[in-house]
Amino acid sequence: MNRASHTLQEFLDHKAVQALGDFAKKSGVELYLVGGSVRDLLLERETADIDFALASDAIAFVKAFAASIRATCVVLEENPATARVVAKRSDVSGVPWLSMDFTQFRAASLTEDLRLRDLTINAMAITFENARTIAKQACEQNAFRVIDPCGGMNDLAAGLLRFPSEKVVKEDPLRLLRIYRFAAQLDFEISESAIALIVKHRSSLSNVAMERCRDELIKIFKAKKAYPHLRRLEKIGLLEQVVPSISGSDSDWCSLEDFEKSPIPTVLDAHRNRINDYLREELGVEADRRSLIKLGFLCGENPSRIGKHLRLSRKAMRFIANLISGSAELRRIIPQLTRKRIIDFLRMYVSDWWGVLLYAAASYTVDSAVLKQIADTYYEHILPILEQGRLLTGNDLIQTFRLKEGKQIGSLLKEIEDRQFAGEIHTREEALAAVGALIRQDRS
Repeated sequence: MNRASHTLQEFLDHKAVQALGDFAKKSGVELYLVGGSVRDLLLERETADIDFALASDAIAFVKAFAASIRATCVVLEENPATARVVAKRSDVSGVPWLSMDFTQFRAASLTEDLRLRDLTINAMAITFENARTIAKQACEQNAFRVIDPCGGMNDLAAGLLRFPSEKVVKEDPLRLLRIYRFAAQLDFEISESAIALIVKHRSSLSNVAMERCRDELIKIFKAKKAYPHLRRLEKIGLLEQVVPSISGSDSDWCSLEDFEKSPIPTVLDAHRNRINDYLREELGVEADRRSLIKLGFLCGENPSRIGKHLRLSRKAMRFIANLISGSAELRRIIPQLTRKRIIDFLRMYVSDWWGVLLYAAASYTVDSAVLKQIADTYYEHILPILEQGRLLTGNDLIQTFRLKEGKQIGSLLKEIEDRQFAGEIHTREEALAAVGALIRQDRS
């Protein structure tokens, strides 16, 4: 289930959150809003879920609460005890699904638990009495009483990222990569003290499960301004730790930067909405087409090797491979571009041609007239044929011409399809007549 992003204010209007405060009070449980939820509330950013912490019996509490509101409880971890409540739509908030995570303290107190978190800006908490109190405080500037043992409030105001201690890096080296993810998502700077720890412990990142590293790396690529942060990752030696075979040249990096600055060429403005929808489509492991295009610029001649190393889905690997091969094919045919070559190109990359065009436009100079001609050919010629579908099937040929199953049927169907895309055949009747002529020609 993909969790949509909303402001925390919208989440607070959800009937499940409204019910949480009363249930916790009746149960004698003190709840705290923690981590990213506090950070995003203070920054007035959208968030995908709400995070709570409590001192003990987290899983039992969550199961009981979920049952009381007829929601779903999912146990995520046993140590530390972590569970999720997934509640359905609330007509009040308009949020289709609400996800709330509850984690038991990993230390003797809340303060010590916060000190174990990844970054100071994620190491803050607010006492959760009820949703109404939080909502009221959100409307009053500086009304929050934030529990902040690591100075996260000051770092948030300064736009600075710091680790609470060296200990948190040693406990989970993935945080070396995660700090760059937050830098990209929030457009924050990384402190000098954090950079010193990154340099000191960067080799330990190779010991982290690749799937965890991949997920953080993909989140960096998904950021609107990923380029400068990826460049810093490369220069400090972390990118190589995650993907040893990545080998972007200076021109590849320039292409990535150009794509981020202007992903959709002006000449394609008429298609901007459909292109953005296309770029948002995910091809596994939460990697959308936009982030995979960015990754594609740095794959060089090793898209398959890098895709396998990162455990990307087959769809994602195939997409990146098509970007590279399609861009090379487009470059080859542009000097002697004909309508037939455009049609052949669009048929070859029928699902990925938008990606190929955008990738190519950022990689080398493509005349705007060529981009427009290709897009127009697809929507005016290719798409209507795809929507029409095949004019004939193998069964049609067997029944009408009494042919036997075999290579001949495949060859005839391909010939008819080629003529259909060439504009020579438009109807089923014309297709049948063409097949008859081809059969007579073969027999003569």
